[in-house]
Amino acid sequence: MIDTKNLSGLDKATILFKALGSDLSVQLFKGLSRSQMQKIRENMAKITNIPFDVKKAVLEEFYFSFVSEKFTPAEEETKKPFEFMLKLTDEQIAYLIASEPPIIMALAIAQLPVERQVNVLQKLDPTVQPKVLTEMGHLTEIPLEGVVSIANNLKDKSAFIPRASEFKRGGGQDVAGILSKIPPRDEKRFLEFLSKEAPELVDQIKRYYFSFEDLPKLPPNILAEVLKSVEISEIAYALKGQPDEIRDLFKSLLPQRSQIILEDEMKLLEGPQPRRKVEAAQKKIVEKLRELEKEGRFNLEDFMDTDFIE
Repeated sequence: MIDTKNLSGLDKATILFKALGSDLSVQLFKGLSRSQMQKIRENMAKITNIPFDVKKAVLEEFYFSFVSEKFTPAEEETKKPFEFMLKLTDEQIAYLIASEPPIIMALAIAQLPVERQVNVLQKLDPTVQPKVLTEMGHLTEIPLEGVVSIANNLKDKSAFIPRASEFKRGGGQDVAGILSKIPPRDEKRFLEFLSKEAPELVDQIKRYYFSFEDLPKLPPNILAEVLKSVEISEIAYALKGQPDEIRDLFKSLLPQRSQIILEDEMKLLEGPQPRRKVEAAQKKIVEKLRELEKEGRFNLEDFMDTDFIE
């Protein structure tokens, strides 16, 4: 014979669902969270052939002590109702409670370590912050049932907050990546605009932005490795219109046989050449540089100045 005293809160809740039927049980247990309901449904498949006396005992206990601690469908979850927030970032928590009344904001923030409390509070609407601080001084007036209910509601709501890994925020690195793909004339135009309108963003871009004109900043061995991975004809096009010192630098870093081929290629390009071909060749060399960086050969930030070359 089953001793009802040895049944867990989850088992008792499952027996009640079976005895009363799902429709009535759902109405009686509106306060349960989605995860608690899911646990009960999963347990229903495991508990079968319940004796009549066990059903009777559980129903009587439910009738006389529904709100007592003896009946807790998800006892583990209610011990630390706000534990789920520890997995969220400060920004995600601020987003989670942003539309809640100040008292709920205060209750949620109070569950965090002090340093995180400050961070989350500062991310809220400045007009709401004083109200939240005021409410934090009156949290003892919230009954225990209310605390658990608020925690469950916030936990369910948190399931719809995108995690940081699920989206990108852009930033200086992404802007630098875009600039590296567009024609140089547009690069300069955008950089001039950003320097006036968003100088703080330009500071971020400087950490990642690298153009053909920046290549001489590289150590000779790195630049030589880059040039070795590019067709000589592309190098010849890229050097079209460049100062003699840049031409001499590139040439000096090539093997002797490649130097001769480069001179021949450059002679073939004497006279006006399509700008798009020259710019495309320059872009290709910078792209090769980025590819080598991704392979872990070097870190471009180690060779980049803090100022742009105009």
